[in-house]
Amino acid sequence: MSDAGTELGGKVAVVTGAAIGIGRAIAAELGAAGARVVVADVRGAEETATELATTGVDAVGVVADVTSPEAM
Repeated sequence: MSDAGTELGGKVAVVTGAAIGIGRAIAAELGAAGARVVVADVRGAEETATELATTGVDAVGVVADVTSPEAM
């Protein structure tokens, strides 16, 4: 996705809980606005990032458990 003419072009959004539900919707909207999106979740992150990429969103999936300091 090109940065030109987009509201969030050149920005990176890290969305936790982004594999499903509200987090996924937020990731999709941020991507549609031009942000590069890091889809972070305990499972399903990479699959969601791949699906977002098919819509033109520059996305990468990262397995992350932000509820556990040991997992960070």
